Amino acid sequence: MEDTDFHELGRQLFTEFGSMHQRVSRFADQALGGEMAVMRALMRAGGSLTPSELADRAWVSSARIANILRALEAKGWVEREHSKTDRRRVHVTVTDKGFQVIEIKRREFEDRTAAFLEQLGETDTQEMVRLLRRANEIIDRNQERRDAE
Repeated sequence: MEDTDFHELGRQLFTEFGSMHQRVSRFADQALGGEMAVMRALMRAGGSLTPSELADRAWVSSARIANILRALEAKGWVEREHSKTDRRRVHVTVTDKGFQVIEIKRREFEDRTAAFLEQLGETDTQEMVRLLRRANEIIDRNQERRDAE
């Protein structure tokens, strides 16, 4: 019995992840180019964030965040207001219209995901979920070990 070549399996895995990332990124770029990442960051924060906090959480540059915020504000999805204690500090919050748009987008994403998983089939979907959960557990455990060192 031959030994398993985990290096080769790792290369295959990263090739497949890369291919999937390209396909998903193409779709994500077309879906409002960064705006949804900013909206998700605001929603996860459960309140307001500064533009620099948003840039960090949405993984965009400070120059790009300024353009995205202008576009979101023009659509009425977010509001920017200066801090009452420090006028230089700006806080960005989601508007009611922004919450409505996010909810619609969330439902659309769930519908597309369900349609994809239906094509994948119940057995393969359950196996994929099991494997991803196991991978996350291993990653977390390894990170805890590194943090403890």
